Parts: sequence; structure tokens; C-alpha cells
Amino acid sequence: MARLLLLAASAALLASTASAAAVLVVRSSGPSAAAYPPGKALPDTHILKLKASDTVVLLDSRGTRTLNGPGSFNVSASTAPATAARSAGTSARRVRLGAVRGTGTRSVWQADLNRSGNVCVANPADLGLWRADSSAAAKVTLTDAGSGKTADVDFASGQSIAPWPTSLPSVTGTKINVTGLGTPAALTLRVLSPVPTGLEGMAQSLIRADCQAQLDVLIDTFSARSEG
Repeated sequence: MARLLLLAASAALLASTASAAAVLVVRSSGPSAAAYPPGKALPDTHILKLKASDTVVLLDSRGTRTLNGPGSFNVSASTAPATAARSAGTSARRVRLGAVRGTGTRSVWQADLNRSGNVCVANPADLGLWRADSSAAAKVTLTDAGSGKTADVDFASGQSIAPWPTSLPSVTGTKINVTGLGTPAALTLRVLSPVPTGLEGMAQSLIRADCQAQLDVLIDTFSARSEG
């Protein structure tokens, strides 16, 4: 009986801890940035004391909220309204990985061809390509730095997205050099394992893998929904 009581108490403690740390810092800048690094989980009773020039972006299952100092902010009162994620017809907590999209058809799971850095992959079937300027047609060449194998991707005028070339691998550690869009870029693939679930899980996985470009898309997506 004593062991059962101990297990029950431990489970209750874990559940209490999980519910108390439901808000995630996803972006911060200013004098207090070191105290609120991206990936830091905050209990919903936490009070943020921000200085002038401080900016902290918080995320939970309902969306994002940007706080600007100076001032004191209660975390639970500063989270985005529940309509933030529902405005796109989906629950942020149960959102499908392949369905997280920003403006137009931009997806979190599209590699930014103009920006060097890590690219997180949750499902290889959802991996795509995105270019910032679609005003003119372009031929982009992707080169596997390890094998030297190349794949050309043709973008028509007005086209900003394209599928990932099936001839190139989409496994962790693959380094891809991008040419054809002005300044060359270098991408490194990071396959997420386990596959994250929920908005907070996705954000935390992107932060841990240092997939900054995709984290920015995720933040901007749900910020836009909060404001809409």
C-alpha cells in the first residue's frame, strides 16, 4: 500500500509540474534576454519583469504573444487568446505536422533556400523547398556535399515552393549546397526523433535542433493568427 501511495504521489507531482510549465519562450532580445532564452519553459504563475528595449515572445497551445518592456507581465494573462489557432480551422494542440502553414502555401517544413542553417525534417514526405523572391524564373542546383550528387529544381515566374528532389537523401547530417539564387546557401538536415506533437513540442524540437528559419516561420504563423 505504501508503494502505491508513493507512486500516486509521484504521478501527481509530475502532472502538476507539467501543467505549471505550459508556456514556452521562443524568442527574446534586450537586456533580459539571458534570463529568458528560447526554449525556456515558464510556469503559468511566473511574472516577467522586463526592462526597456526587452522583447519576449511566448508560445503555448493557443498561439504566441509578444511582450515589450518595460513592465511586469503575468505569463497566464499574457498568452494569446484561444481563437488564435482556431482562426485557421484547426486546434494548435492537435495540429498535424504537415499542415502548419504560414501565409499562402508557406510551410514550416519547407527549407528556405536563401538562408543557410539547419533544416528540421519531421516527415520526409512533407519536406519541401521555398524561395523568398519568386518574381522571375530560376534554376536552383542542390548539391549533396558528401557524394557530390546534384539535382536541378526549376522555378517558374511566380512560383515560390517546390518539392524536395527525390534523388537527394533526406537523412540527418546530409549537407546540401544551394546555388542559383544569388548568394549561395548551405543547408544541414536534422531528422526529428521522436516526431514532435503539439505546437509546444514542435517549437521545442526546432529550438533544440537549432532550426531557426523554421522556428521563425512557426512564430510568424501563429502570431498572424493571433492578430487576425
